[in-house]
Amino acid sequence: MRTVIFYLMSLVLIAGCSTARKTSQTAVADPAAAAAETLAAIPCRCDSAVHNSPWVKFLRLPEQVTHLPQYDVLCKSEYPATVSINGETVKQYKTGIFFTTVKFIEGVNKITAEAVYPDGRKAVCEHVFIYEKTDMTRPVYPLWVDRRSVEPAADMELLPDEVVRVSFIGSKGQNGFVDVQPGRVTLACLRTDHDDYSIYTAELPLRRLTSGRSYTLGVRLSPVAGAPVKGAYEPDLQRRVTVRQPEDFPLLRVNNDNARLVYNLGAPRLGGPIRSELGPGVVLKASGKIGDNYRVRLSNVESGFIDKDDVEIMSGSKLQPSYIVTSMTCVPGDGADIVSIPWYEPVPYEVYPDPDQKRLVITLFGAESASTWITHRKGCRMIDKLTWEQTSPETFRVYVNLTTDNIWGYDIRPSGRSLSLRVKYPPVFDLAGEKPLAGLKIAIEAGHGGSNTGAVGLSGLLEKDINLDLSFRLGDLCEAMGAEVVQVRDSDRYMLLTDKRRIAIESGADMLISIHANAGGRGYLSVAGTSTYWHNPFWAPLAHSIYDRLLETGLIEFGVVGSFNYTVTRASQLPAVLVEQAFMSHAEDEEKLADPDFRQLMAEKIRDGIVDYLKLVKK
Repeated sequence: MRTVIFYLMSLVLIAGCSTARKTSQTAVADPAAAAAETLAAIPCRCDSAVHNSPWVKFLRLPEQVTHLPQYDVLCKSEYPATVSINGETVKQYKTGIFFTTVKFIEGVNKITAEAVYPDGRKAVCEHVFIYEKTDMTRPVYPLWVDRRSVEPAADMELLPDEVVRVSFIGSKGQNGFVDVQPGRVTLACLRTDHDDYSIYTAELPLRRLTSGRSYTLGVRLSPVAGAPVKGAYEPDLQRRVTVRQPEDFPLLRVNNDNARLVYNLGAPRLGGPIRSELGPGVVLKASGKIGDNYRVRLSNVESGFIDKDDVEIMSGSKLQPSYIVTSMTCVPGDGADIVSIPWYEPVPYEVYPDPDQKRLVITLFGAESASTWITHRKGCRMIDKLTWEQTSPETFRVYVNLTTDNIWGYDIRPSGRSLSLRVKYPPVFDLAGEKPLAGLKIAIEAGHGGSNTGAVGLSGLLEKDINLDLSFRLGDLCEAMGAEVVQVRDSDRYMLLTDKRRIAIESGADMLISIHANAGGRGYLSVAGTSTYWHNPFWAPLAHSIYDRLLETGLIEFGVVGSFNYTVTRASQLPAVLVEQAFMSHAEDEEKLADPDFRQLMAEKIRDGIVDYLKLVKK
């Protein structure tokens, strides 16, 4: 039996005078009544709720009953002050925060934070809680299964030649089974033992099941010989598997803009590995369904997944669309070189950027070549020539060989019965002129906004606010050098990421810089540093140019991150990168980010990085 007690009170000490003290406590059952009385007898004091000067407060504390043996206690007071936690003087940052790691003893603990102002005034805050030393090792008995660990995590519709891998985490060292109903099929699991749990896995070949029927998969743990328990444990958790033939799956028509076709259903922080964004009208052949996602057959060796809400089921034929390519053209146009590829059927397509080979690779799934005739006209500035390859009977690949890897954007979209690829011409600007950025239009996106605050710093600093401030500072600097600036988020308002990207692209901007601040890691002095991010490898040099300049601020390296899936900068139409200024979860980084002068310095370095990039692409 344990006692749960809530005990955190407020007191401000000013020149030796204290305010009234209040006590709130809840005791549960008798064995811990003595601890409750002990807590009640300890004075508990803190700052006033309205922060009348002087004041000090806790920002992060352990729970009232904690099983953690220590905690990184975070406090805040007005700056400057001499601050301490449990009598230990610690550093106070200009943001007002201070912290230390406090180790606990079993039973009642008290944390005291104190701030002494330069004029001698003092504020004290105390927190009283209980530390229960608890063995956090998961027991073997009674038998248990971690429901969140069970894979597959959703119902499935699959083909007969596939194999379903079932796995789960449960009590260490037992016998695991997968039960398949109907049919009374039972699979014994392989077991991998870890510190206080085991991973159980089994494989189910679907050829053992009848096509057209649905089956349920259940997991079960049985105790080993000599165990102190007798019965098996079978969580009330089942997955349904339906076996279907290829011809049973429908055709799907994409009905949303920017519908994401992903390689697999992995779910990293910013979305699964995206292979293409499709527009309305593209027709896909389903080859399976997992949860709310259709698996799409692209060819006999390639597939992808798309959310069911991005498509509609087509009636009639279930045959995958296909057609024959007989000609292509490459001509100069208004502001861009233009490639035209026949698109007689709405088959899926994707573009792979390959700056190392100075080319764009366009793949059409469901097309094949028949003595292709390629017409090149004079005057093309960005495209050298087109070549092609039939990589499989259903996969037609066009190589758009470029004159340079310093390109300014490209876009591909259906135009009638053709796919039209436009590779933009560079903007005209003179870096040696009085206004070196004149002729350029730069879009700047202040990350987050409105109800989406982004990261919250240790001191309470909001990411959305410093993003907007830095974006305005950067915009002013670019305008002073002659650039036209588009502030994608021009106020503290919530915006959809797709709208932000659309605004930047439709503005006709030549470049997009997205401004953010980072957060992460354990402890208040762990992960730190500045970083830049690119999704399209053609824009990596821009990210590196800005990153090199940001390091001149004195911030440490976090790195240049590639293949980053952030929606706003996942654009091919213009060079687009993201800047993570520094880590708001790091005390020293946040102290710098809270300083308007430092944000001005960062804006200047980002501007300098843009200029460095322009010098690079002018060569």
